This record gives sequence, C-alpha cells and structure tokens, in this order.
Amino acid sequence: VLNAEVSELRKRLKQIEQSQDAPDKSHLESLRKYASQPAEEQQKMRNQSESSSVSIVVAILGPDKPSQLTEQSHKLALDYLSIHLAIRDREKLIQILCLHQPDLVTASVRETVNVYDPIIRALHKAVDLGSGVTDLQNFLDDLISLSLMDKSKQSKLPTVQDFVRLLEKHQKSSHVFIHQALKNGKELSQWYHEYASHAIEQYKQTQTDHLIGGTAAGDLTACLNELVSKLSSEQQREVRNQLDQHAAFLDGLAQQSKARMDGTIRASLATDNSESSDVEGSPGMFLLKWQHFIDQTPITPGPNNGPPRTGKSESVVDATAVDVDGEKPPVIYQQSSKTDALSLEPPDVSAVVRLLEPGFKSELQRIVASKERKGQSVSL
Repeated sequence: VLNAEVSELRKRLKQIEQSQDAPDKSHLESLRKYASQPAEEQQKMRNQSESSSVSIVVAILGPDKPSQLTEQSHKLALDYLSIHLAIRDREKLIQILCLHQPDLVTASVRETVNVYDPIIRALHKAVDLGSGVTDLQNFLDDLISLSLMDKSKQSKLPTVQDFVRLLEKHQKSSHVFIHQALKNGKELSQWYHEYASHAIEQYKQTQTDHLIGGTAAGDLTACLNELVSKLSSEQQREVRNQLDQHAAFLDGLAQQSKARMDGTIRASLATDNSESSDVEGSPGMFLLKWQHFIDQTPITPGPNNGPPRTGKSESVVDATAVDVDGEKPPVIYQQSSKTDALSLEPPDVSAVVRLLEPGFKSELQRIVASKERKGQSVSL
C-alpha cells in the first residue's frame, strides 16, 4: 500500500519538474536535500522560517534565490517539498515495518497470537463463528454503504446519529454472539471475569495514596509531587495556577462532550430511521482536543513571506483535501457550523512544561534504565 502511494507521489514530482513554471533544477535539488536531512537540521530551518516570517522554501533556498521565483513557481516549490516529505515518511515506515532486522513486526504478531491462542480456541468452541462472520459482514456492508458519498452530486456527510442508528440496528447480533460465548464458554467467561477484577484492582487507592493527594498520575504521582516541591514558591504558585486552569478546562470539556452526547442520544430516539436531525457538534473530549491541536498547528506561509498560517486556514484545509494522486474528492469536508469547533479555549500551560519537563524526562530515563537492568519489559 505504501509503495503504491510512493509511486503516485513520484508521478506528481515528475509533473512539477516538467512544468513550465517549475523552479530551477538547483532550487529543486535544495528542496530534495532538505527532505532527507536529520530532524535537527529541519527544525533549524523551520525556526528560521517562523522567526523571519518567510516561507520554508525561502528559508531553505536562502535570501537571494527566492527573488527568482514567481508566485506560481513558489507554489510549485511548496508542493514539491511537501511531496518529498510525504515520500520520505512512507519510505521510513516501509523500512521500519518491512525491512527492519530483526523482524520485530512478525515476531510481535506471532507473540500476540500465541498469547491469545487459548482464548481464540475457546471462542471457536463456544460460538457459531459462521453466523458471527455473516453478521459482521452485514454490518461492514451497511457501514461502507453509509460512509460512501455519492460522487455524482454534493451528497451530505453522514451524521453521528446515522452511525448511532447503524449500531442500534446491529446490536442484536453482538448480543447473540456474547450470549453464546457466556453460555457455552464457561472457562472463557471466567477468564474475562478474572481479567476485569485484576484491572479494577489497579485503580484501587490505599490510605497512603490519599495522604499524598491521590494517584492521578499513577506510579509517577510521587515523582511529580517531588518535582513541584523543588520549585521556588513563586514557581509553585505559577504551576498550580496553570494546573487549576487546565483542570477547569478539562471539566468544562467533559461537560460539553456529555451535553453533545445527550443531544445525540435524544435525537436518535426522537427521530425515525429515515429522518436525520442535526445535533450541534459531535461528542468526544479527545476529538475536540485533537481538532484544536490541528487548528493551532503553525504552517508555513503560502506566499514568499508573511506570518505563519495555521491548520484551520482556508488554504491549508483546501491543500489537505488533495489525495496522493493529486486529485481532490468531489466532496470536501467543511465544518457544518461553528458548534463543531472547540468552544473552550485551552489555557496556557507553558510554565508547567518548562519547569517540570527536564526533571520528568530524567525520571522516565531512570525508570527505563532500572527496568532494563532487571530484564523487565518497559511500558510507560
């Protein structure tokens, strides 16, 4: 799959190189070299681009060469650089996943299958897999049908309520499958009960935990408390103030997500399957935070110079709609309303990161080194 995408991307490179408005070969060579540079060197160029309010192309080529670029040539140069970076990413993934020695991926898959082999065999004995696979196929067919957009017209994207109704339609199949597993696989259900009990115990708090202010950070709670205690009084006040603001932001985000989920459920119950009602925004704290990260991501200026764009800039959104073959789909996603966006602005927590990050990294390195000396697996 990745090789197929690389082939499509290389075709686009050749189209740019053969274009009448293409930058000089020396310019293209400089952009090609940048894509293969170490991350540290690339970061220097990005910092220079942002501090000087010039595009990343200008920063790479130097202060003199960009004057030779027309507006169209500069746009092609940006595309050329972006495509080379996309190819680099895919080639690195191929190297890690397919060509790395020793073959860690195959070993991991085999180990995972071996771990779950008793469960798979018990499930095979307890459940009619034939009917289960048929039900799964029917669900996937409906899911694909719902997700596909009619290319002949500006079709409306499916809503959250549409997917809720899809799950409601097929939930009986999952109930039948689970019922068979519990009824016929006594050992299987016992394994799951033991696993659930063991998992819950990991969140159990002792009296000592309460004395240190809870265990919100798990085993790292004591470490973080110690890092804060080493700060000056003024720094501690700054950190606590920003943490309080961030906690309030997360609480507000949770309430906002819950309100949207309640609205989604009410809409799915209040309307029939042929009618789709609009609900303001989609639930999910992670999705809202992720969208905010994307919207705030600095992007190189479109023209030769100017302030950086962000992920929500119209030109950036338009560029991200382009597929690997250079074509745009007939329907480009646009937020249906402002209510889809994050209505709560995340607070500034830069002081927390600046003051605690060095000590926190050192503690993580110490934990990893300690576990490796003991021959234990590392999971952070």
